[in-house]
Amino acid sequence: MDAPDLREERLARAALVIAGALVLCDFWPVRTPPDARCARPVSVAKSEGRTVAVRCDGASGPEITGPARLLFGQRLDPNTADAASLAVLPGIGADRAEAIVRARTEGSFTRAEDLARVPGIGPATLERLRPLLQFPEDTGASDTPVDPAGYGK
Repeated sequence: MDAPDLREERLARAALVIAGALVLCDFWPVRTPPDARCARPVSVAKSEGRTVAVRCDGASGPEITGPARLLFGQRLDPNTADAASLAVLPGIGADRAEAIVRARTEGSFTRAEDLARVPGIGPATLERLRPLLQFPEDTGASDTPVDPAGYGK
């Protein structure tokens, strides 16, 4: 095979690869914010103070608690969440969650930057946590949907 034929074959293969990638982009699942069909989740069962079952029929009921809040686009308050709930936050884990619980005995957290006083929480972790946390003066509302897995950063 001479050089021009080889070049044309490579271009044809490249075009096929690009076309295939574009087709996959249309069908590839995209992470979306929590399901909007459950705008007002209600806790129907709790274990150790954390929600383990939720109802989404719009009826009134107790607020969901613990890490289940993150699944429905709600935020956690580091001043009131237990260590097990805090441990599911990106970059936290069990040891840092316990450190947060200990640190709040020295004073409440009023903004995300206050968590920097907890050993092992630096600027990068704070940026990942910021959209997942609410503080006493917050309503927890945000224009940006909460992404509990920390994707998109």
